[in-house]
Amino acid sequence: MEPQNSSIKKVVWVLCIMVVLGVSLFLYTKAHAPIQENYLVQKVDIEQPKSQGEIPETLYHEYLVHTSNVQKELIGISQNHVSLLLDINRIDIDHIKKGMTIVVPNNFSDITSFAPLPEVLSSAKSFPKLIVISQKVQVFGVYEYGNLVRWGPASTGKESTPTPSKLYFTNWKGLSVRSSIDDTWVMPWYFNLDNTHGVSMHQYDLPGFPASHACIRLLKDDAVWLYNWAEQWTLSSNGQHIQTYGTPVLIFGEYVYTEPAPWKNLVNNPNSASIDITTLEKSLALYVAEIVEKKK
Repeated sequence: MEPQNSSIKKVVWVLCIMVVLGVSLFLYTKAHAPIQENYLVQKVDIEQPKSQGEIPETLYHEYLVHTSNVQKELIGISQNHVSLLLDINRIDIDHIKKGMTIVVPNNFSDITSFAPLPEVLSSAKSFPKLIVISQKVQVFGVYEYGNLVRWGPASTGKESTPTPSKLYFTNWKGLSVRSSIDDTWVMPWYFNLDNTHGVSMHQYDLPGFPASHACIRLLKDDAVWLYNWAEQWTLSSNGQHIQTYGTPVLIFGEYVYTEPAPWKNLVNNPNSASIDITTLEKSLALYVAEIVEKKK
């Protein structure tokens, strides 16, 4: 009987040792596991920095206009941010009709997130004033020392009369100017950009697409603001020479007339109607030396 008891004792001791080792391994693993788990959770929870111009993917939805009382309806759906709705859809309120589909933000809490242009433009840091106009997404932006201070919708030239993309300067202005093409066209809050070809910025209809005869059409509030903000040129006493240039205006990019307007695709691609900083910096880089020279 003794040998059998001895064998049982050995088995018991082996089992005890295995249990002790197992418990020790379990406790060791458990003691070290929280550090790794917390680290993994932390990596997932940390919000990564957003790239310039990035907009949350759920920012917009499509809305069908139901009534002919458009202004009242827009106020109802936009919490009084009617102007932002017009900016996003590149349209004035008179051109929104019953049955039209427009793009509406899901949340109006942070209106700064809707800017389609970079907030900071490094290559413009030395310029007190700069206006940029994107033909591709039909917006203008105003920069002061490289910081975006205002943006809004625009309507540049239609396909048969496109607006030339190049560097301009604001020349002379007038509260109400008649077109040299058709004197029945009255252009309020007018700022001339090309005195030879008549390219200008002014208030006029914004139907939601490029529609001008090469001018830059603006909403009234934006046209008034730019009229008071931008600088005119100064001429020599005989009016033959420019002594000081006005505010630089960079018109860049091309509108694709054969495709749907970029802002029509905002629901599927929230960046479809925005200009990234690389594109804008490259466009401006072509003219920086000219701006510096003419603004001396």
